[in-house]
Amino acid sequence: MTKEGGAPPIEQALEWLACRNGGAMSIAERRAFDAWLATGPENAAAYAEAEALWASLDWSEALNSDSLQRASSAVLPLERPVKQRAPSLRLSRRGFAALAAGLGAAALTPLAVTLAADNRRRFVTEVGEIRHLALEDGSRVSLGGQSRLTTRIGDGVRKLRLDGGEAYFDVARDESRVFTVIGEGLKAEALGTIFEVRLTDLGPEVFVEEGRVRVTEMATGRQLIAAAGEWASLRDGVLTKGVITSAAVAPWRRQRFSFIDQPLAEVVGELNRYYRPGIRIITPELRQRKVTAAFTIEQIPQALESLAQEMNGRLVRRSGPNGEIEIVLKS
Repeated sequence: MTKEGGAPPIEQALEWLACRNGGAMSIAERRAFDAWLATGPENAAAYAEAEALWASLDWSEALNSDSLQRASSAVLPLERPVKQRAPSLRLSRRGFAALAAGLGAAALTPLAVTLAADNRRRFVTEVGEIRHLALEDGSRVSLGGQSRLTTRIGDGVRKLRLDGGEAYFDVARDESRVFTVIGEGLKAEALGTIFEVRLTDLGPEVFVEEGRVRVTEMATGRQLIAAAGEWASLRDGVLTKGVITSAAVAPWRRQRFSFIDQPLAEVVGELNRYYRPGIRIITPELRQRKVTAAFTIEQIPQALESLAQEMNGRLVRRSGPNGEIEIVLKS
């Protein structure tokens, strides 16, 4: 380690991560790392963010390729192609630090994080922003666009609150601490599983990819168990579940959207988390028109054109700095 003192916690965390991934650490280094980690919650939070960054380097092939190219002068030759999963790459300490620096603002712009006195951590993402987080218990979280998540992980407790947007949870198994996510009157509980919680205009939803999740309507105490390949929702005070495909679970993590027979209003609500100009439905009768489509984030403009044509509608771009797009029925 070379950076200490006045360096931002994220820079110190990245260098410690480089140190730990660059070969065997000495006893003195291990002790120094443990002392740094125990100094305060800001260091633990920064190290979790650095770990999440490293774990998610295979999220974007274009980002990986660009980052590795810019850091190539400092990286030792790789025996495997760049497309191998990031955790299998072995870089020198100097190479890892250069790789992290090469990611630039797109990956290292600090996520809006607030640390409270009771060890709560609050995360906020902007429109179009997808972030990957590592929690203190070893669980992984992907936070979708325009989302707000509060976490509290400690002795005997793993409680999270989703106040907006959507989040995907890969839960580390711990039978002594139930992993609980609360959002808009719905509670999802698991011990070790993979699931998504999504807050929509129509109500909260839970999508289970692996394992089992207990879903509770908090106002009445009604419960159901959603297993892998199942979906639970709370709409108009009614708790129900159904069957889904694996592609329906957090497709935004793969920068994709998949809609099957969903109302246009619900589709627009989801797209607005990732499309900065914003979309608004002007003609009320279009809101409940059903949509079945699959496309990537980059294809949103073309998808809107196609959807408008299929519904005998048209797109109108409003003047102004935001250039919001309106969907109206043709006269």
